[in-house]
Amino acid sequence: MRQWFGWTRRGIVKYIAQPHWREWKRIILHHTFKPSLADWARNPNGGYWMNVIDRYHRLKGWKGIGYHFVIMPDGLIFIGRGLNEVGAHTVGQNDEAIGVCLLGNFDEEIVEEAQWISMKYLLAFLLHRFGLQTAHIFFHRQFADKTCPGKRFILGDIRLVVAKTLPDAIQRYEEILKEGET
Repeated sequence: MRQWFGWTRRGIVKYIAQPHWREWKRIILHHTFKPSLADWARNPNGGYWMNVIDRYHRLKGWKGIGYHFVIMPDGLIFIGRGLNEVGAHTVGQNDEAIGVCLLGNFDEEIVEEAQWISMKYLLAFLLHRFGLQTAHIFFHRQFADKTCPGKRFILGDIRLVVAKTLPDAIQRYEEILKEGET
């Protein structure tokens, strides 16, 4: 089993800010469906669940986890595929889209507060880093006959929340990068 490490928003900014040669055109939001938040409650170990997702994706014939980022209910963000790698999360979109996944079944469950905060900041950081707008955030269900990232998610609401988060996220992003310069 691979060792996975969860990152705080500070660590993720340092990762995102690194040089990446791929030009991303959109971000697609997903949920795992399984594992669910109920599964997480029985075993709140992000590394364990990353291995479960990775194993499932390998069984589908992929080279490993298909998402670029997975956000756990405790708010830790795990890096799946590198940002220079093509994802395996949305047929026909993987070459141009960053895949962000939330652990949980949001057809039935309600996203955890720490997970929600990490999601809105991660999306804002990615938009800022890659020069995208909130209109470049999409749901998996827009490209597939699925409910992903869950019936409880409304795209306009997500875009609005991220737009409201952007000014603070950009300020934090720049402050984190300046910390490394001193």
